[in-house]
Amino acid sequence: RIFTQKPVELAYMLAKTALGLLVAAGSASAFAPTLSGGLSAKYTGAQLRSSASLQPGSSSVAPSMSMTDDSAAQRRDFLRIALGGSAALAFGDSANAVVSFDTERYGDKELKVALINQVKQQFRALYEKKPELIIPLFKLAMADALTYDPKTGKGGLDGSVLRKVDPSLEYLQPAIDEVEKVRKDLLSKTEISCSDILAFAGSVALEATGAPRVKTQLGRMDGKKPQPQSGLMKWDPTKPTAQGIKEAVMGSGLSAQDAVVLAGTVGQLRNAGAAMAKTLSEKVVCNPEEDDDCQSEEEGYYGIYAPVTILSETNKQFGKNRGASAVNSNVGFDSARIAGLAGDAKFGNGFLVAVAKGEDKSELGKALMSDDELKKWVLEYGKPGNGNSNKFSKAAVTTYLKMVELGRSDVR
Repeated sequence: RIFTQKPVELAYMLAKTALGLLVAAGSASAFAPTLSGGLSAKYTGAQLRSSASLQPGSSSVAPSMSMTDDSAAQRRDFLRIALGGSAALAFGDSANAVVSFDTERYGDKELKVALINQVKQQFRALYEKKPELIIPLFKLAMADALTYDPKTGKGGLDGSVLRKVDPSLEYLQPAIDEVEKVRKDLLSKTEISCSDILAFAGSVALEATGAPRVKTQLGRMDGKKPQPQSGLMKWDPTKPTAQGIKEAVMGSGLSAQDAVVLAGTVGQLRNAGAAMAKTLSEKVVCNPEEDDDCQSEEEGYYGIYAPVTILSETNKQFGKNRGASAVNSNVGFDSARIAGLAGDAKFGNGFLVAVAKGEDKSELGKALMSDDELKKWVLEYGKPGNGNSNKFSKAAVTTYLKMVELGRSDVR
């Protein structure tokens, strides 16, 4: 019969047969949301299963729907839907350009933990060596994440910011260069996406300056299509405005509260990075064999970055520094040791406290206090005291994780 059918009818039969084979193999149940989301009301998943069922007594899959009862328009409609569904099965919903997540792409839990440790070690060592890159790398993660457009569902942190840098974001080029170095080093040992590297660049910036642990999720798949413009382009790096900050953050579906938390994070990272750089510039070359407070050359050495030898400022709070192998087994100790370089400027709400009191004269602080909606949250998070500082630190971690998962779409 096949060779006597008209082209449309032939394609119709083949499409129904292909769907029948998918169902028989058990594939339809795995992709039920994809199929049912793309079908009209008269072709639900259940109806597809029944219409593609095996005919009694037949050894092959054949349509149970009568060809003579269907109009040409119905056949074309079914064919369009069937082929669309098949494409979705094969390639996923790439048209939306969402951030695809495959949480199993790196293997079992042990392999994922090992990979996370490798990535974190690279960035902890980088920030200890070059604290001036803390802000650029954190903002690079922001730039990629804030491409998300809630109106279209497109965008999100998928590594696209590394492929083409907008002129307004060229000040982040040093951060892009460092990410490329880290990526090449990691790829010589393991497999990891650029988008996952970016997500960890930002989270380690928080941890290495004294914020609580950031449980960053692995599994992002790098995007292949151009993304919407980043909202960060509206956040002027030298003379930010309240409107620019709000458009940058709230344009991706986040709130004014999130905007203040992210701005407060940037301000605190700026202060912490400057304090760390000052400490390193005043470092005292010492002999670890003679001075118990001296950090050994091996301490803090991970991957491609050279170690820092410095008279320890963290001994009183954290005890004698330990060798690299011991530190590797204790991420919290390592981050705390590095954060110790920032002294009193380590991560907390210090920046927002100064802004709320009118003591911070930075352009960022002025912008935050010039807008009533933003000022409300500055005063909320800018209250003195350890409890309030911890409250802000937790909010910073939560907001960062929310930001780097904008546009997330799990593939399984």
